[in-house]
Amino acid sequence: MRHVIALDVGGTGMKAALVGAEGAVPSGGTPPRPPMLHRARRATGRERGPDAVVEHILDFAAELRAYGEEHHGEPASAAGVA
Repeated sequence: MRHVIALDVGGTGMKAALVGAEGAVPSGGTPPRPPMLHRARRATGRERGPDAVVEHILDFAAELRAYGEEHHGEPASAAGVA
């Protein structure tokens, strides 16, 4: 199933989701809510310094990509980080 990674990085923790990538929005209507396929949380590791935070973010994104590939048959088609 086609999906994307949504990753929210905070000061002490990260929240993420794999969200189904929906098709076109119906004309004149409200867009359908895409399905939430998976949710996960991790600590940022900030007590270990900025390099560790970057490493944790990249590792988390790689885990999410692998999860999507294993459970939904393909890697994420996009990722957003906030």
